[in-house]
This record gives sequence, C-alpha cells and structure tokens, in this order.
Amino acid sequence: MSLQKILLKFLLIFISFELLLDILKLIIPATILELEFSYILLLVRLILFIFLLKELYLTKVKYSFVLLVVLMYPILIQFIQFGLGSIFIHFCSQETNNANENGLINLVNQMTNCPFPTTLNFYYLFEAPIYCIKDFFENYTFSSLSGFIFSPYIISFIVFFKFSLFMIFKENHKNPYLSLLPVIDFIIILRICKLPIYWIFILMIPILRLFWFYQINKELCQIQKVNASNSIWMTLLPTVFYGKLVYKH
Repeated sequence: MSLQKILLKFLLIFISFELLLDILKLIIPATILELEFSYILLLVRLILFIFLLKELYLTKVKYSFVLLVVLMYPILIQFIQFGLGSIFIHFCSQETNNANENGLINLVNQMTNCPFPTTLNFYYLFEAPIYCIKDFFENYTFSSLSGFIFSPYIISFIVFFKFSLFMIFKENHKNPYLSLLPVIDFIIILRICKLPIYWIFILMIPILRLFWFYQINKELCQIQKVNASNSIWMTLLPTVFYGKLVYKH
C-alpha cells in the first residue's frame, strides 16, 4: 500500500471516530462531560496512532517523516476536533437551542458548557505539561505527574519509543511484548547486545547511567545497522531517537 493511501485511510478512520464522538456529545448527559478527556478515549486515539506507526514501518518510510508525523499528531487532533465542532455548531444550531437543560449542548444559556471546541487550544499541548512538571516538583502531587505523562506530546513520544522497542525485539527474535514491561525491556536489550545483565543496576543510577546507556546504544546501532553517531542522541533523548533503529530505510 502506498504512503498516500495509508495516510488517507488513517485520516478517514480517525475522522470517523471523532465524528462518532461528536454525535455522542449530542445525546450523552451533562454528567459525562469529561468523557472527552477520559483515559478510554485517550487509549483509542493511541491505538490509532500505533496503527499508523505500524503502517509506516511496513511501508519503509524515512525516520524524518515518521518524526514529523509524531510531532503533528496532537496538532492534527486539535484541528479535526475544531473543524468537526464548527460544523456541528453551524448545522445543529436548532438542536442546540432546543437541548434539554440537563444535556451537554445548551449553547444558549451555558455557552461555556459547549461540548464542541470553539477555539484551537494549543496551551494544552505546550504550556500545560511544563506547568504540570513544575507543580510536581514544587508540591509533589501525583495528579501533576500524571498530567505531565498523559499530556499529548509526552504520551505520543512514549508510545513512539515503546513501539520502536517492540519492533527491535521482534527483529531480533525476542518476545516483543516484553518491551512493554519496565526494567524487563532493558534486560532484554542487554541480552540482544550480549552485554552483562548486571548493567541493569548501573542503569538505575542517575547521571552515571548515561555512560553505560551510551555503550548499549552503540551496540544497538551496530546490530540494527545504523550509524553509530546516533547513539549520542539516543542516550540523551531515547523517546525521540530510538525510532532511528526501526525507521532506517
């Protein structure tokens, strides 16, 4: 399947999902207003994201293009939500005026409760994660940490990193699902690189771990037949640059 067909197929599936979500907003009670931000919907969007990463892997596209896709994915969600929301507000104005006071869409009396985005909110993408991590270090609240981890860009790159590990394990004849388990994933990486297993304890030591992690990444680059110079960036930003080991065409 060509790259154009893959992207078109993904867009159709994703827009269909968001369209279904907007239709549900017309009938779901106001008590479920937070549904859009629930972990269930986040999971569905991440599954679609993984589907796209897999198709791009099978198509053997360049890493630079995949990185662009990862960067644009949260922005794409914003634009699609805004576009569909604008359409619903425009063509469903009569329904919104007649909406029950207990419903989600009561635009006349409660404009702030409009279930459809009326503006592009990029604050959620860029400034909110910074605020969450700052609040975590100041107040040590779990909600701030979870807010940082599940912010669109952070979770997208975590999934990108885990998908890259998944494919590396698969290419080296290891159980790919072990890549989803913390600690176990790096034990398998050490086995792939034929390095001492006790290195896993060194990798838990802050700062000192960077040197050993760099050695591991150099071995991985050789095994995956990738330029060893990438190991520096893989050490500093693994969630971003581990994809080079998979999308190497």
